[in-house]
Amino acid sequence: MSLLVIHGGAGRLRSEERQAAIAAALSSISKTAWPTLERAGARAAVVHAVQLLEDNPLFNAGLGSKLQVDGAARLSASLCDGTRQRFSGVVNVEGLANPILLCRQLLEEKDRVLAGEGALQRAQELGLRTADMRTEEAIATWKRGVEGQTGTVGAVAVDSAGQVAAASSTGGRGLERKGRVSDSCTVAGNYANRTSAITTTGVGEDIIDGALAVRLAESSRRGEDLGLAADKLIEEMVSREWMAGFIGLDTQGSWVARHTTEALYWWVRGEHTDRGFWNANGSTG
Repeated sequence: MSLLVIHGGAGRLRSEERQAAIAAALSSISKTAWPTLERAGARAAVVHAVQLLEDNPLFNAGLGSKLQVDGAARLSASLCDGTRQRFSGVVNVEGLANPILLCRQLLEEKDRVLAGEGALQRAQELGLRTADMRTEEAIATWKRGVEGQTGTVGAVAVDSAGQVAAASSTGGRGLERKGRVSDSCTVAGNYANRTSAITTTGVGEDIIDGALAVRLAESSRRGEDLGLAADKLIEEMVSREWMAGFIGLDTQGSWVARHTTEALYWWVRGEHTDRGFWNANGSTG
């Protein structure tokens, strides 16, 4: 059973017009990435979906990312192949259009997590596209001194062979100190094992404190129902006032979308499923 779940970030509830635009974008991106899932499998599909999310300035990843305190866009991303139990990441790279494409390459290399100038250098060696990823809107927000809290994109998938993968990408919180590291390039924020794949969004420090992605995936690996494990995790997140959300799925075809923020923007696409919400929790299977 093939299944693809993507998200466009958690945080505050947007205007109705913005919500509609996000929903349309998520629907379109999931539709575009679906043939990749069927043809090339879970890992290729999550990379494709996140690349499309990075290319859309509606989302805080790639083009249009939030800016750090000095006005620079420094991007982070990660990719986890659950079937192979292999993780790759990019940390605070500046001037790279699609960090997730570098993660795809690093997954096959000895040095699988690269930061800053080293990440950019490797991307240039590979011929990946470099560009200034700041938009006029992002620069205007930075000039107004508007500090964000949340914002990440992500995708999880299971293919017909039962292989699972998770991918994540972010521009960070916005106005953070230079050098701050988000959750998106860690297993707290993005993780998959042989039975499930989880990716998170929200306040990175809360996600790291709770080790959210790896905890939920490991609960599933131990045989716990994914939905029940997600409910328990949300209860703890509420009690600790952790502001975050996550999407996940397992090899049995169950999926979850949960959040403690005002909104989580997500879409799920399967052989008999095509729907999304932007301010509600949901699960099936």
